[in-house]
Amino acid sequence: MKKVGLVMTPVDFGGAEKVSLFLLKYINRKIFDVLPIVLVRPWEDENVFIEKLKSLDYQYCTIPVALYTRSKRKDPLRIIRCSKILWSIAKDKDIDLLHTNGYFADIIGLPLSKVLGIPIISTCHGFITNDIKLGMYSFLDKKALLFADKIIAVSEAIKRELLQVGIKETLIEVIQNCVETKNDLIVNLKSRNIIRSRLNCSEKEMIVGYTGRLSEEKGIKYLIDAITFLQEANVLIRLLLIGDGSQRVQLERYVEEKSLCGKVIFTGFQRCVENWLPALDVFVLPSLTEGTPMALLEAMAYGLPVVASKVGGVPDIIKSGTTGILVRPGNAQEIADAICMLYKDEELKLKLGKEARLTVQAQYSVENWIKRIEDEYLRVAAS
Repeated sequence: MKKVGLVMTPVDFGGAEKVSLFLLKYINRKIFDVLPIVLVRPWEDENVFIEKLKSLDYQYCTIPVALYTRSKRKDPLRIIRCSKILWSIAKDKDIDLLHTNGYFADIIGLPLSKVLGIPIISTCHGFITNDIKLGMYSFLDKKALLFADKIIAVSEAIKRELLQVGIKETLIEVIQNCVETKNDLIVNLKSRNIIRSRLNCSEKEMIVGYTGRLSEEKGIKYLIDAITFLQEANVLIRLLLIGDGSQRVQLERYVEEKSLCGKVIFTGFQRCVENWLPALDVFVLPSLTEGTPMALLEAMAYGLPVVASKVGGVPDIIKSGTTGILVRPGNAQEIADAICMLYKDEELKLKLGKEARLTVQAQYSVENWIKRIEDEYLRVAAS
């Protein structure tokens, strides 16, 4: 049996966290003994990822990423300190293979694997460069990835970005994210009625939704602008922003400035997004950068017509006009025009939703995805 150390930092419960849980849920535990090694922030009282780990009956280790709570006090040696803890875990638990996810896991795990002589795989979900700090970590991450024995890129766009920084093509394997596609139509209808009733929303009113992190790279401001245009065109519409993040307060103020209170609803973080998706008529992903977005795949799995920015791995998933509608990133008018088209054309809305669901079932199943991950584990461990 191969002992795998799965290293990750579940900051939010987003796409990378969901994919990691799929791995833990579906991997063949007769062949692989996976030890989750979770990089945690000491100021957080709860961690949804760890709660779900417990429900899957996994033992796990934690590494605090900071010595202090959120304050002005710095922790300049945290990379060295976290590396030493990971060293101890890898030695004590007899790890045969490391699998890192995220920039900080890469930065401490990849160089360490070479010192310990442990083969290592990194899954690259993408790079965020919104500010100086994230830009610096992205730079360090790309340097650390040079030490990988194999890199799993979640989209062809990420593979191209890795090639540009000098990583050999033979080290990169593109494995797009997956999604569970089984959902109950009766349960979905019940959830739809409950949510829409709670919002006091009639079936004549279109509910457009976004799920995920509320942060700058997600382009949510442009979606709010699109709702303004649709309001001016007398389209009966509401927007649900399902999630939380660093930009929430700023976005709430922007909604007030646009006089959209009541039309744009912030639900906050939701543990069970699947209860909310059936209430939507259209899903919009206005991102400025993406890998293979889990939120998009989840929406498609529920048969929702989607409007999404043409960035990252999104064009690999969406064939515009067939399985969804692609728009230019940062273009609120194109988002509004696409939504308006679906508002006026019920037949097109239903057609896109049906084709989206069939595409996800055929190409993004968990079964195919986990088989490819297991094959990479065996191949790299053997090498």
